Amino acid sequence: MKRFLILLIIAALAPSGAYSQARLNTTQFVVIGEGIAAGMADFALRQEYQANSFPALMAKQFKTNFPQPLFEAPGIGSAPGYPTLPVKLPGTQQGSVRTPFPPPLFIFNLSVPGMTLSEALNWRPQSPLVQKDTHQTLMNMTLGYPALIVGPNKPLWTPVEYAIQMNPTIVLVELGYTEVLAAATSDDATKLPDVAKFRADMDTLLKRIKGTYAELIVLTIPDPTDTAYFTSVASAPNYVGMSSAQLQKIFRLKADDYLTPNGMMLLGNLVLADDFNPFLNPLFPGMASFFPGTVVSNATAMAVKARVAALNTEINSAARAVTANTYDLQAFFNGVRRTGLTVGTKSMTANFLGGFYSLDGYYPGSTAQALIANNLLTLLNTTYKRTFPMVDVNAVNDTDPAWRLRPAFPTSVPGARAANLPETGGDQ
Repeated sequence: MKRFLILLIIAALAPSGAYSQARLNTTQFVVIGEGIAAGMADFALRQEYQANSFPALMAKQFKTNFPQPLFEAPGIGSAPGYPTLPVKLPGTQQGSVRTPFPPPLFIFNLSVPGMTLSEALNWRPQSPLVQKDTHQTLMNMTLGYPALIVGPNKPLWTPVEYAIQMNPTIVLVELGYTEVLAAATSDDATKLPDVAKFRADMDTLLKRIKGTYAELIVLTIPDPTDTAYFTSVASAPNYVGMSSAQLQKIFRLKADDYLTPNGMMLLGNLVLADDFNPFLNPLFPGMASFFPGTVVSNATAMAVKARVAALNTEINSAARAVTANTYDLQAFFNGVRRTGLTVGTKSMTANFLGGFYSLDGYYPGSTAQALIANNLLTLLNTTYKRTFPMVDVNAVNDTDPAWRLRPAFPTSVPGARAANLPETGGDQ
């Protein structure tokens, strides 16, 4: 009998899969993530999108408090693949920068755009509050505010330490996208994270969070090449008014290259100018070399895909090791890329200005965030036998800036004065 009681106590305390499925307390919902979970969109972190971040929408359905570090428009932060703007706070049209003012003493959305997995374990706010480094300033304004301004000897926690201090009952982890996004947007596969180091850091993070006895959900990493930031040379004619063959000949592009939004804008402006003589010079090195940041090679894209798959394998394995649940965000993004989706009577795609992604091309808009929230709510309802209501996606879509920014013109754009375009260009 005594042995039976001991075993019963051990079973009650152990965070086993069956035990996890028998209970779910959402009163202390904490999120550790990067730009997607933070609600980053249109090149900055600002309250118009933050209010509809998928964690914030989930918290509404939980009917639980979920303080976030909201930022006044035009926001704060920088987007990979685009110029980094100098730090200026308060910026144009900003008053207190953080809103409301005074800010909440603590926040539950601990997501910082640009944060890596390693930084989630080791990165801390640092004085002074505003620094020349945009990345550190963003950390200070999210996790270090108001601690950095209320006086000395205040705790400055890493994101993981912060999460533990909040006594969470459920924690969601969305990390890894920053690392692969940096490699993809810079066309530099050497920036991809080491798989073994990533796994070791993920094991450390999940074990520390699991030590709080919180329920744990881990998201896989989306493949950046599935996003609107990458437009194939074959698809570019729909936007720039030149055939794929002409693009390859004139600008020395390869058939399997990808164009970035910067590249798409450049080509569109050149077509409108209708002057291609400089590019017909045999000495022209090609668009990728002459205009950095406009082209991503297929070799980089394939390396990114392979590394994302390897990292996600490790995420799933690490999650199983601590009996955490996983949500396959990578599969969701890939499905939108392959088939698009329908919201009410509206069709959305992962194409450039297709409505799913914001103007930066790789952070989802509000409608996409609502869809992610519903997928996660469905996962929780199924796993824990709960009945959380779904987010009204149509209502979110009605005020989604990413949807409203869709072009009024047809997706297919006719050739721009095709008679004046050369039939041949330089050698590939």
